[in-house]
Amino acid sequence: MKNLKVLGVVGSIRSNHKNIKKLERFILDSSTQTELNQRIKDSKIIFSNSDIAVSHSLLASKNYGSNIEIVSITDIFKHKKLGIYYDLMNYNSIDDIDEIDSLTLDESMFQELLKKVDKADGIILGTPVYFGDRSSIANKFLQLTYKYKVLKGKGFGVVSTGAKRNGGQETANIYSLQEALAQEAIVVGNGPKTAQYGGTVWAGDTGKAIDDSFGLETCYGVGRQVAQLSEILNIGEYKSKPKITFVLTMDTEEKKYEKILQKYIKRNLDSYNSKIYNLIDETIYRCIACNVCPSPKMVEKLKSEDFPYHCVIQTKKDNMKHVQEALVNSDSIIFVGVNSHDDLIYRYQAFMERTRFIRHDDFELSNIPSVGMLISELGATNNQIFNVKVLTSFIRHNTFFLKPVEIILKDGEVIYEDSFRNLIPFIEKITSGREKIDPMEISYKATGYSNKTFDETKKLRK
Repeated sequence: MKNLKVLGVVGSIRSNHKNIKKLERFILDSSTQTELNQRIKDSKIIFSNSDIAVSHSLLASKNYGSNIEIVSITDIFKHKKLGIYYDLMNYNSIDDIDEIDSLTLDESMFQELLKKVDKADGIILGTPVYFGDRSSIANKFLQLTYKYKVLKGKGFGVVSTGAKRNGGQETANIYSLQEALAQEAIVVGNGPKTAQYGGTVWAGDTGKAIDDSFGLETCYGVGRQVAQLSEILNIGEYKSKPKITFVLTMDTEEKKYEKILQKYIKRNLDSYNSKIYNLIDETIYRCIACNVCPSPKMVEKLKSEDFPYHCVIQTKKDNMKHVQEALVNSDSIIFVGVNSHDDLIYRYQAFMERTRFIRHDDFELSNIPSVGMLISELGATNNQIFNVKVLTSFIRHNTFFLKPVEIILKDGEVIYEDSFRNLIPFIEKITSGREKIDPMEISYKATGYSNKTFDETKKLRK
């Protein structure tokens, strides 16, 4: 297997670009987060919070075995002018993307960056938060990676820094993950122990990120996830066809959308091992919000079973065990929703709630390539953000997410559909890579709960 490389891209105007290579040296010379922080402190160099966040991500990538590089893009995308004399009215043309947001592009430096992105196996984008979104510099980076199509098939994660603990870091991460998905990147969160949307650092004043140990731990997780995904994608080709599970989370009583989905699968995946689970056929009880999940009694009672179902809801009328088994044994999971004017039998919310015990059981769905899919009637507005909801819910199961799929209907007829065939090579690579990599010991931690019954449990996951 080739030597893998993870590239950290810092999109902060405060980035200490002049000393960024010194920070890279600190990463390479450190083994732990504590050691890296001490080197930064001892240097007396003031790095931006985004610099520090990305450095902790790259430390994890390096410790995983990847080659790493950190770049600051403030020199590549510069303000045209700063100061009170800058007058937008002087500009008559809006044709140039650089004119619109007042950032100029250093062409030679950008071409060098483009080469680095193209050669990298994984990308970590670091940004400060502006009103729940990324910086204009980080935005420019994603605009141009879209233009040049260089993120396709690469692992991608995000770390963000904000002056408030809930200062928009999560939304900034989600927006960037969504746009990377549109560029056919494969996105990750920060993985265990919290497995959320990426690195989220609490720091306002320049350099204060170094004091947020919890936030920097989430950044470290992003680096580990990107490095592991990069290894999985590059470990070899798949020899047989993956098992693809479509979970249709809502439908009409007449199963109108199952029929549409069946035809889509026939057009795109006729020779593949695929199956539809229509949740309107399943009885799924609502989650009862146990303080300790999964149930300790069930864990003890069923620990000798080959396929343990640990939820405290044990009635035979509930089909969640059947659904859990289908999910865990899948090579890829496609979560399908509907945006239409029809009266729908809606199972998504209850289903999503009940997957809580699957996540808490040390992330049973770890590293399964997942996709959001929306069947949308033209003009309907009742479920437009389904694919965003799927990403934000199920990336927390420590999965990998691929570009979402959309089927658009007019008067019940398909007028547009994304091809699923474009996703197949990545699903095959991930399935193959998961079989070949060494398993990683991971554990769910009951962060936010006083009962830590399962904090010491660990599972080997691929």
